[in-house]
Amino acid sequence: MLLNVAAGKAPMQSSVAGNGVPQKAVDGSASDFYNPATCTLTQPERLHGGNNRPDLGVNPICNNYTGIIEEGKPLFLPCNPPIKGAFVSVQLQSPPGHALSICEAFVYTDQALPIERCPALRDQPPGSTATYHGKCYTFYSQQALRFEEARQFCAARGGSLVDETNAALHGFLSWEMWLRHRTDPLAQYWLGLVRDLRDPRNTDNWKWINSNNVSLSFWSSPPGRGNCARFDGSKGWLWSDANCNEPLNFICQHRPTGCGRPEQPPNSTLIATSLDVGARIEHKCDEGHLHVGPTTRTCMPDGFYSEFPPVCRSACV
Repeated sequence: MLLNVAAGKAPMQSSVAGNGVPQKAVDGSASDFYNPATCTLTQPERLHGGNNRPDLGVNPICNNYTGIIEEGKPLFLPCNPPIKGAFVSVQLQSPPGHALSICEAFVYTDQALPIERCPALRDQPPGSTATYHGKCYTFYSQQALRFEEARQFCAARGGSLVDETNAALHGFLSWEMWLRHRTDPLAQYWLGLVRDLRDPRNTDNWKWINSNNVSLSFWSSPPGRGNCARFDGSKGWLWSDANCNEPLNFICQHRPTGCGRPEQPPNSTLIATSLDVGARIEHKCDEGHLHVGPTTRTCMPDGFYSEFPPVCRSACV
């Protein structure tokens, strides 16, 4: 199943002309011709586009197009072979004085985790859960809890507070929180990060609640006296310390519960008693067909099956 993973993500742009902000490229509103209400626009430059973040190194080139792009017609650039990554960069090389406008960008993949594979939480409204890199994130913005209460709440549901970070994950979570609080820039969310009080000589030592050390941080300023950490909406969703007894919003992260219905090749029978994580499914080709590929596949913790489905080819010559 192909999913558009660009929708609603956090885009960047080399420059902005007028109201042509980069968010308009992934807002779900497309136009065949330039429309300032739904299209991005850069300043006239020689090199345009959303360059890769400097902390992620070089972005490999997936594809390119040489020629004149006709206004109103989509440009399809497949990655062959497919490339794994966190960001897609679009660049335009042109003579001086030209601007770049994108009315909608689509990035399709069959390796994105569908929401349907996340835990079913009947007490949460639609849209409260988002997925990223094989995990489910549920945003609780209507039931503020103290840090320990939030930690126990997530644990009781089989998850945890967010207990890891990297540049791409922080960008994803920041964008999701911004979407939910565009009219409330002061919103706060607990982060699964606490001050390590076991060493009174080093009060600046912070650890994740899973006991891992912090290798990369996004503090808005040096931590103060608070012993817990939060995503701070007033600081652009960077981290701030906080009193652990403050009632704040929180995010529970979960692993998927299953892999969904697997693909069933033509001329085959699928045998499965469960589609949950850890379950094994079996493929059998119909009589008169040659089985090419795995006979069994396992539902993995990331919500995907261990191998691609087999092919059942006709045995007739």
